[in-house]
Amino acid sequence: MENSLKTTARSSLMGSFVFLMLSLPLGIFYFVFTVTGIALGTGMLVIWVGLPILFITLLCVRGMAEIERRLVSSLLRMPQPYQMPAQRESGRGFLRRFGNLLRDPYTWTSMLYMLLKLPIGIISFTLALTLPILSLALTLLPLTYLINLFINMILLKNGIASSSIIIPYFLEIHETFDPVMFARSFAGVPVGIIMWFVTRFVLNGLGHFSGELANALLGPGLASFAAQPHQQYHAEEQPIYQEQRASME
Repeated sequence: MENSLKTTARSSLMGSFVFLMLSLPLGIFYFVFTVTGIALGTGMLVIWVGLPILFITLLCVRGMAEIERRLVSSLLRMPQPYQMPAQRESGRGFLRRFGNLLRDPYTWTSMLYMLLKLPIGIISFTLALTLPILSLALTLLPLTYLINLFINMILLKNGIASSSIIIPYFLEIHETFDPVMFARSFAGVPVGIIMWFVTRFVLNGLGHFSGELANALLGPGLASFAAQPHQQYHAEEQPIYQEQRASME
């Protein structure tokens, strides 16, 4: 039981890390595509070419929202009990389908999510990249001191005088081994270990926040459910939802 919980915690942390690292490239793509499509389509409405451009852009935004929902479900282990119903409107006119997209709140919440993904992705990517590196560097500070000292000694043997500063005014490396400086390097070990627990908390917190934001903005479109009440969404998604809930527990 304990091994199962540890495996779940590690997979959850790794899933959060992967999701946060993907936030920046996906956020850039979502933001650029959405803004470019909306701006291009709006600017070309006067010659009617803007309507199909806007229509395609909105459909792509909804498709990207579904990709995000799947990422949240698979990487963050946050169950998504609903999926957007497939819209069977092939027999309807273009303007009617376009109007349905505009009336569906899911379209606008998805667009808002695509715009928010970039600033959130910048913060998430930066923290997910720097915090683990910082905690690892502090934990391995004694090893870093020895490696730098070894490099400096090699340079000194070749007639190149060199000195390094790892932490200004605290940890410096000279030509010879300095026991005081080496002892100081161990001060970073407990700080790095504490930093690692802080990193786990921050990464899991950012992942949970991203999942809750996706649940809030990328939930099922109310207009789509109202337009097609005969489809059994609960029946189709309930086994998947129960399975995901069981894996979390």
